[in-house]
Amino acid sequence: MQIYCIIEHDTKLIKLFNTMPKKEENTNEQLTELEQKIGELTAGWQRTQADFINFKKQTTEEKAKFCRTANANLIYELLPVLDNFQLAAKHVPENLQKDNWVLGINQIERQFEDILLSIGLERIETIGQQFDPAIHEAIDHIESEKPEDEVVEEISAGYTYDGDILRPSKVKVSKGNLNGEQA
Repeated sequence: MQIYCIIEHDTKLIKLFNTMPKKEENTNEQLTELEQKIGELTAGWQRTQADFINFKKQTTEEKAKFCRTANANLIYELLPVLDNFQLAAKHVPENLQKDNWVLGINQIERQFEDILLSIGLERIETIGQQFDPAIHEAIDHIESEKPEDEVVEEISAGYTYDGDILRPSKVKVSKGNLNGEQA
């Protein structure tokens, strides 16, 4: 058995030796060709590696964008629930203001709003701000003592998420001074 393995090993060496070039010229040419081939393969490998890294970055960015969009859509769908909690809190009869049940519902509303705010929802400031059609929707123009185009009343809160406007604030805007004078 050992003799067979040695003979087989020697046979492989002989075949390898026979395939080697006989002249020094051929050796240099082949060495140059091999070095060129190694360079091509290395460059191809490096490009493939760079493409893979870019693919991973792109995939990560797409996943993050998808999550932000999904969160924005969910938050947008939850805004009417928050509005209804806030509307209900405004219309609690005076004699029930201190009722434990009412206090509990108010606490749920605050907790719900805090959760939405903690994940990136931001309320748009309105009262006393200059009217901005990009973030405000004017429901009415009213006479007031405030300067022209100043928001004087908020009808419905507006919100942004991740820098995008989910819903503009619905507001009443001042026409100017009650005496007909511009402020």
